[in-house]
Amino acid sequence: MKTNLRMLIVLLPAFIFFQCSREKTYVSVVFDVEDYITPASEGIDDIPKWLADIMTEEGVTGTFFIIGEKARSLESRGRQDVIAAMARHDIGSHTNLGSIHPTVTEILEFADWDSGVEQMLYNESVGFDELERISGIPVSTLSRHGGSYGPQLIYALGQMGKGYVYSPISLPGHNAVWFCNTLNFHGDYGFFDDTYYKDELFNPLFDSIQKTFRKDMEGQDVVAFFGCHPTKIRAEQFWDFNFYYGANPTLEECKAPALRPLESMETAKKNFRRLMKFLKSRDYLEITTFHDLMHRFSYQKDFITKKELKNYSENVLKNNAVIIDPYFSAAEMFEALTGSLNKYLQDGTIPGKSERISLLGPMDIPDTVPGISVITSEQAGQLVREAGNWTTNRGYLPAWLTVDDKHIGTGSLLALFSQMYHDIQSGHLKESYQVIPFDPWPEENEKNIVAEVEACKDWPVHKTDLDMTNLVKLTRLQLWTLKPAWPKASRN
Repeated sequence: MKTNLRMLIVLLPAFIFFQCSREKTYVSVVFDVEDYITPASEGIDDIPKWLADIMTEEGVTGTFFIIGEKARSLESRGRQDVIAAMARHDIGSHTNLGSIHPTVTEILEFADWDSGVEQMLYNESVGFDELERISGIPVSTLSRHGGSYGPQLIYALGQMGKGYVYSPISLPGHNAVWFCNTLNFHGDYGFFDDTYYKDELFNPLFDSIQKTFRKDMEGQDVVAFFGCHPTKIRAEQFWDFNFYYGANPTLEECKAPALRPLESMETAKKNFRRLMKFLKSRDYLEITTFHDLMHRFSYQKDFITKKELKNYSENVLKNNAVIIDPYFSAAEMFEALTGSLNKYLQDGTIPGKSERISLLGPMDIPDTVPGISVITSEQAGQLVREAGNWTTNRGYLPAWLTVDDKHIGTGSLLALFSQMYHDIQSGHLKESYQVIPFDPWPEENEKNIVAEVEACKDWPVHKTDLDMTNLVKLTRLQLWTLKPAWPKASRN
């Protein structure tokens, strides 16, 4: 409850502004296009084509997330018509290799930051290049495939100028957030996979959604409306059961899933069209693509004003916590405080504004309890200079700095720098400063985020002894980079 109240106090003004500035929820109808196992003769490849065609006919759009292997399969099978139908909407990556082992999570299981980022840049840039070559359109997002996750992947996507969809990272009231300096879109809505083909299954679900949908959309900034896995409209099983629990068969060894009757696809088409007509008629939705949402939510403030930094430092001290500002991450604020204090120590002035510099969080777990409790003003100034040199040379926050060989963790440094900034605003620095115990990272929504990350272990494709400890740790450390994302219409 303490954490939720902190978040409410800090984000409420911006949240009210956002709600007043727009009345509609951004919705993209999304699909995970995956199955390259089922023989072409069974017609699975036709399904994403008629889904895309019906959407075009009904004036609805969305994003087709395609595994790289599936795109290459469509190309080799000569199905440019399927690719062209999807490309009339939007195409995103669903990872390059999908369920083939090692998965993204298995690659990153014990990887350090730099090696993990390097591997993700290599693997997924290949997938993006192939999708763009095959589809002929820009590909600007990657969606999580099953339990494939790692903060190194998210950072690598940002380095490539791409966004991350179905992210486990969010904030209260915000499905669109910045994390690892990458635009993330959390969550999805919809559960129609196994219902389209049969009225007795589809109708009760459709009736239920019509009753609750408007309420479900209230307060949502972005929603990925999950149309389906196209293969599951026809297939009774997920195609990647072949890869469950670490199995890694060749394509020739894979078994095709059991299929529903071909004639049931006419019922599926009818019901999918009904659903698209329903979405199209909702005046509280703005239906778009994730390519468009990347542009809409890419806005960030370029500078942190003196007033914003003053308010932030006061919030840190008042709440005794690492605060997430409505427009700036804790890492960005740490850097702005450091830069402003360094300027004051050099010439006695505080800048009117500081350039926003997007750093990463620390690479090791910060000490919560400092090894020293009181330092002189001169020692505090030296910490400011060391912090500035550290971030300039490394691009990420220090897990700790030292005074007399005693560790002072990142959170305690933030509190110290906030107090120094406050004192300068009040008139002068003190002769000595207390160094207090402090959180190692922002706690806002941490519990929910970690729960979703840990759940990636349970994806049946993964090897049974997958260890999520390292990825949970790295996720927590990068909470320093977390902040809400706002559409361009919500600028101040």
